[in-house]
Amino acid sequence: MRKIEKRIPPKYGQERVLEILMKFRAPLIVALLAVMLSTIGYMLISDVDLLKAFYMTILTVTTIGYGEMWDMDAKARIFNVLVMTLGVGSVMGYSIAVLINIVTSGEVKKILRFRKMVSDISALKGHYIVFGVNDYVLQLIKEMKYHKIPVVVVDTSEDLENFAKEHEVNYYLQLDPADENTLYLAGIEKAIGAIIATMDDYRNLAITLTVKNVVTKNEISPFFILALVKKEEFKEKLKLVGADHVETIPSIISKRVAILARKPPIFGERSLLEEILFGEHTFIDIEELVVEEDSPVIGKTLEELDLRKKFGITVIAVKKTNEKVIFTPGGDIKIEPLDILVVVAPKKKLEEAVKVLFKGKVTARSAMLKKKIKERLHGLE
Repeated sequence: MRKIEKRIPPKYGQERVLEILMKFRAPLIVALLAVMLSTIGYMLISDVDLLKAFYMTILTVTTIGYGEMWDMDAKARIFNVLVMTLGVGSVMGYSIAVLINIVTSGEVKKILRFRKMVSDISALKGHYIVFGVNDYVLQLIKEMKYHKIPVVVVDTSEDLENFAKEHEVNYYLQLDPADENTLYLAGIEKAIGAIIATMDDYRNLAITLTVKNVVTKNEISPFFILALVKKEEFKEKLKLVGADHVETIPSIISKRVAILARKPPIFGERSLLEEILFGEHTFIDIEELVVEEDSPVIGKTLEELDLRKKFGITVIAVKKTNEKVIFTPGGDIKIEPLDILVVVAPKKKLEEAVKVLFKGKVTARSAMLKKKIKERLHGLE
């Protein structure tokens, strides 16, 4: 992977900070002139030394007012009134007004918050970049949070900050998703993938193209681009420009409802099948296991392994190296090198079987993925 250069957008850059600070230039010049002229005036009118005249000026324009530092005549007191009127107005009034304007505008605070956000995101690893702010993204974030997968939400919406605060989204960037630099600021080189789910399919197309271009150009692999679109005709378009998997919102909803329609949850509000497949707290896992060439189970049948009795594991399909898939395989199916076993099992029992029965000589699809991603991220350290 080539070295990635990240640029802070101009509106959050040092130049913008300097522009804001330059607003203090005028009141500062006015204040310096007021102090200088007042000091010289005291020296000429009252014939006092520089230190005493300067001290009297500061006492007056800052409204501290300890009283007269020397016995003033009428001329000196008239001058002192002018210093009080003009000096206090120019130094205190004008300067405070400018300061209040800067503070109430919140621009400096916004810049500092953005720069801290970029710094926090740069420390992330193994996250997903999510594009879009809508109800679908909200549900997605909740699921990712439950599975402890960090996300960085990217969108141009003015409501993004409020959305993030309301739903406890820790990482977000209010930037153009179709800008390559935005992806770098979102830490794409350390991310697992991108989920593109704005409500505009044309925008989803542009974002997918940008993400794929950045991933290819910087040799970021493995990296997964998942997309959610509204119209069916955009599925193929997004796949053509680089999306690994695309779903349409209507199809997801209709398929889910169709399952319920065909098999309604007559034993309760939610069927057991629904709970296993989509439940938030299910302990059942569906996994693909690739049998390594030196695995101790090679040559044995499923009946000999007796996975169900020993570990509560059910093999629901076996994919052979010739691409043949055997569904609900019988006990006479013999295990061969590089077979893929699709199993349903309690998560802890599956881990136990891999250690005890397979002697670690079987690789879960999820474990392979984690290993590849870990190797990629380790190379960035």
